[in-house]
Amino acid sequence: MLLFIENGVRGGISQCSNRYTKANNKYIPNFNPDVEMKYLMYLDANNLYGYAMSKYLPLKDFDWSDNILTEQDILNLSDVGYTSEVDLDYPSDLHAEHSDFSLASENKLPPNCKEPRLLTILEPKIKYVLHYSNLKFYLKLGLVLKKFIVS
Repeated sequence: MLLFIENGVRGGISQCSNRYTKANNKYIPNFNPDVEMKYLMYLDANNLYGYAMSKYLPLKDFDWSDNILTEQDILNLSDVGYTSEVDLDYPSDLHAEHSDFSLASENKLPPNCKEPRLLTILEPKIKYVLHYSNLKFYLKLGLVLKKFIVS
């Protein structure tokens, strides 16, 4: 069970993104009413660790489950936590939108590197271990659950 959980440990992501957008609204000098209105917002998210610690956390009574959860089961789970191994598909229609910060990072060996790196790549995820809250989030953002693996 410990090895199973360790397969889901990945580390933190550090990357440079090149996202660009341009505001267009009545509060800027070059406002164009013929173009879609767009506002920009800067968020400085604080206390992310504290927020995570306020959620349901595993602390006892760990046990293997033979339950094969459906996507609907996962979306409706609340206080029962599951760490699962799944196969996920990353639909190609999400690639452009997710290209700067894709979901479900993986430790893989990039070309011309000697050590694995945490990569944010738009590939299918095979035997991917994750907590149900992450799986729920990924499904809501469009990833497709292909297989729920029971070990």
